[in-house]
Amino acid sequence: MLIAVRARRVIPLAGEGPSRDPRDLFSPPRVLDDHVVVIRGIFSGEAGQAALADGPCAPPPDADSATRVLSGLRGGVIEAVEPVDAFRRRAGVPLTDLGEVTLAPGVVNCHAHLELSHLAGRTVLGGGFVPWVKSLLPLAGADTPPDVRAAALADAARQLAACHTAHVGDITAVAPAAVRRAMRGASIGCSHFAEVFGYRFVTPGGEPAAPADTAALWPRAMAELAADMATDNLADAPAPASAPSPAPGAPFPVHPDAALAGHALYSTHPVALAAARRWCERNHRVFSLHLAEHPDEVEFLTTGRGALADLLAVRVLPPGFSAPGMRPVPYAAELGLLDEGTLAVHCVQLDAADIRLLADSGTHVCLCPRSNAAINVGTAPARALAEAGALLCLGTDSLASNHDLDLWNEARALRDLPAGHDLPPAALLRLLTVGGAAALGRGDIGSMAPGRRARLALLPEDFSQALGTTP
Repeated sequence: MLIAVRARRVIPLAGEGPSRDPRDLFSPPRVLDDHVVVIRGIFSGEAGQAALADGPCAPPPDADSATRVLSGLRGGVIEAVEPVDAFRRRAGVPLTDLGEVTLAPGVVNCHAHLELSHLAGRTVLGGGFVPWVKSLLPLAGADTPPDVRAAALADAARQLAACHTAHVGDITAVAPAAVRRAMRGASIGCSHFAEVFGYRFVTPGGEPAAPADTAALWPRAMAELAADMATDNLADAPAPASAPSPAPGAPFPVHPDAALAGHALYSTHPVALAAARRWCERNHRVFSLHLAEHPDEVEFLTTGRGALADLLAVRVLPPGFSAPGMRPVPYAAELGLLDEGTLAVHCVQLDAADIRLLADSGTHVCLCPRSNAAINVGTAPARALAEAGALLCLGTDSLASNHDLDLWNEARALRDLPAGHDLPPAALLRLLTVGGAAALGRGDIGSMAPGRRARLALLPEDFSQALGTTP
């Protein structure tokens, strides 16, 4: 079945990938006037019915109506992006006219902790990383009623859908299946990163295990994802014909959208980090890691002292622990963690050598500026990273450290930095789309081209004005 939507302007970003040349990254994107996106697939809800109306529809009266139409198309795949005159030669394809709007690819949120959504507004912000963690730990460990968690996840899904999120990279350890159900209900794709934490590990049978034993690194909750595969709808992937077989090095079947991730260099055994990274490489998955997020991390790794050392000594570090005496980025490189298959998150505390190492390694860097500002850990050198050729993308982090999950607000935070540190709207649009898709290893989203999923976004007015698409 084919249906189509028309927009006054379309920014497809077709043929683009993440650029290591700032001249390409900062250049104005190609804008197509009066184009139609033709979509093949299965369409759902009121939006799908609206798009299937006979003949051209009147423009939706507001952005909410357009958003509902776009949401109904998410089960489809793009067949063509073509001028309206070319589309008129297609007989019998229903058309919905979105009016004087600019369409862009759906945005990709590369880093979130959706399991923490029920902690919105409850943590201590503004005092630095250690006070924030101290306020978070008792809340995260508390018994929260399932209905409260479910309601918070549903609200998080609504926030992500409202800003036209195509896909989210979620850090998980406790309830990945609940997260996936919430995202599936909002037609949002999800990559699940199973976070490896600590220095002591046990086998699935409860016996002590070496940190190189990847079977001991998987949180038991991740088994629920594979069991949940049968209910995945076509917006994410067809249900498998049979139950998945166990992945090598895992104690249970692993969902194809799941991967191992390290928590951080200071909180996870270095051997476990390297083992998790190798598992991801062997299984063609992205490896994610919080890196160089806050000054306490740098102090701890270089000296073994400070407020973070005191906190970790209570519940994490093994007896006789010795700090590596290195800054985070070169230490991660020494462990073999940095290359094009790694997503390094935050990267706030960087010097010039760190920036060059990240850029040269091909590591994808996920910036979360509003979370960094809320906790008060510093500002990532976004402009310097971009000009060095680092591959950049954006994430919101969690509602325990941010005010919302709107990725456009994240982009605005970088746009509004002081001159010389800011990123222009054209670059930010690419971070939000093709950069994020590449960082998560998703070749099916990030641009509007035949064969890509029909995950589309309305360009916000301020970005439309800055990019010259507003008449």
